[in-house]
Amino acid sequence: MRRMMTREVTKTTIKVAKLEMVDGEVKTIVLPDEIMIGNIRLERAQRMMNQKYGEPVTVLQVIPETTVYEMPVETFIEHATIKEDKE
Repeated sequence: MRRMMTREVTKTTIKVAKLEMVDGEVKTIVLPDEIMIGNIRLERAQRMMNQKYGEPVTVLQVIPETTVYEMPVETFIEHATIKEDKE
């Protein structure tokens, strides 16, 4: 019998845009989606994106998605590093 390890991982896709004045008109410029590990809420996503871009941007949407991963325990042991105890 092969033992499997499972792990639930949540990633959040953050959809972002910024407003720019082009020829006297305000235009919305869609920026590339950001994918972050964890369940990121709208307020935190807004702070993170403003900091990343160094200017006010607008978070249009946050889309969390949880996926369950699994792998044989033997494979995990082959690829994992041993955690050292801190004294």
